[in-house]
Amino acid sequence: MKRAWLLILAAVIGTGLLVSRTEFGKALTGRWSFTRSVEVDHGRYFRLKVDLAYKGEPLTFDIVVGCKVRVTTYKDNDRSWEAGVVPMAYGLKMRDGRGVVVHPPEACNGETSENGGVPEMVLPLIVTYENADEPWFGRAYASDDAYDSPLSELKFFRATINRATREEWQAWRRTEAPKNFVTYQILGINPKNFWDMVRWKPGYRAMGSVCTAFSRVKLPESARELVRQYWPTSRPDYWYPGDALHLALWQALWKNKNSEPFEGYQFEQYSESTGTYGLPRRQPGAGILYRRFVSGAVYPARSDVSFNRLDSEGNLPAELMAKPHLSWAEAEIRPELRGFAYCDRVENIANQPSSIKSQTLPYVNRINAEAIQEYPPRQTGHGRSNFDIALERDEYIYFYRYYSVANIFGGL
Repeated sequence: MKRAWLLILAAVIGTGLLVSRTEFGKALTGRWSFTRSVEVDHGRYFRLKVDLAYKGEPLTFDIVVGCKVRVTTYKDNDRSWEAGVVPMAYGLKMRDGRGVVVHPPEACNGETSENGGVPEMVLPLIVTYENADEPWFGRAYASDDAYDSPLSELKFFRATINRATREEWQAWRRTEAPKNFVTYQILGINPKNFWDMVRWKPGYRAMGSVCTAFSRVKLPESARELVRQYWPTSRPDYWYPGDALHLALWQALWKNKNSEPFEGYQFEQYSESTGTYGLPRRQPGAGILYRRFVSGAVYPARSDVSFNRLDSEGNLPAELMAKPHLSWAEAEIRPELRGFAYCDRVENIANQPSSIKSQTLPYVNRINAEAIQEYPPRQTGHGRSNFDIALERDEYIYFYRYYSVANIFGGL
C-alpha cells in the first residue's frame, strides 16, 4: 500500500500536477482551501461622479473605483495580481448605439473633493465612440474647449471624488460594472496574462484607446527672437528645433522661471497632459496632483498607422499608401476642433504588420497635411514617431499630447 502511494505521488510530481491548479495539488502542497478565493485588501476606494449631458439629455456616471486592489483566486485560475485602478475605463452605450467612456482620474492617496485634494475644476478624460459595439475610433474631450465646440455631443457640468469602501466597490461591481461595454477583448488585453500580448491577425481590430493631439501656444517676443536665430533659411512653416535650439530653449525657458510668459503662463506649465490625474484646462488648478499645468489650444491628430485602418487582408487604404511617408500623427488646426484628440491607435498588440510598424518605415508628423520638417535631418533616415516640441514659423510652439484610456496595469 505504501509503495502504491509513493508511485502515485511520483507520477503526480512527474506530470507537474503537484503544483497545478487542482484541489488535489493544493492539498499535497498544504494549500487546501474550502473557500473560492482569498482576498488580501491593501486597496483604497473612491466614488467618482461625473455629471454630463449627451445630446441634450442628462447623463451621470457614478463609478466606484478601487486602487491597488490585490486579489488572489485559488479555485479557478490560481493567479494573484494587483491592479492599479479598477475600472480603468468605464463605458456606457447610448440609446443611439454610440458609446461614452470615462477614464477615472487617479485619486489613490485619499484625495477627495471634500478634503480639498480634488479641485472643483477636475476634468476627467472622456471619449465618445461612434459605435459602442465596434469602438475602433474615438474622439476624446481633451480640454474644456471641446465642450464648447459646435461639434460637441457632450456638455460637462461637474465631477466629484469622495471616499468609498471596499463593500461599496464590491456592490458596484455586482450591479453596475456589468453595464461597461469596455472589455479586455475589445481593448486587446489578455486578462489571464497581461504580459502575454494579443497577436494581430488579418481582420483584427481593437478599441482605439491611444489618443493624440498637438497643443498650439503663441511664442512670446523673447522666445521668437531666439527661434529666429535658428529658423532655417528655407523658412519652413512647420519645423523641429535642432539640438542646439532645443537646448537653448530649455535653458532660456524651462530653467528660467522668470521668463516671459506664453499666453499668460510659464513654459513648463504646458508639459503635463496625460490625463492620469485629470486633464489640464485653459487655466491652472484642474489636476489632482499637478495643478500648475495648463492645456493650451489642443487640436486632434489622427494616425495613418493604426491597424484599425487595415482591410481584411492587412493592407492600408490606397489614399494612405499613396503618401510619400505615412503620418504617425497628423494634426488638424481648425477652430471647431479645438479641445479634441483622436483615439485611433492601440498599444500592446504583437505581430503587427510591417506596413504600420514604426521600427521599419520612415514616418512624419504633419500639421494641416504639411509635414513637419527636421533641420538637420536625423542620420538614421527614419522620421519621428513623436516629439516634445515643434515650431510654426517663428510664431507658435507645439507640444505633443498623448492620452491613454487604458493600460495593462489596470483592470475592468
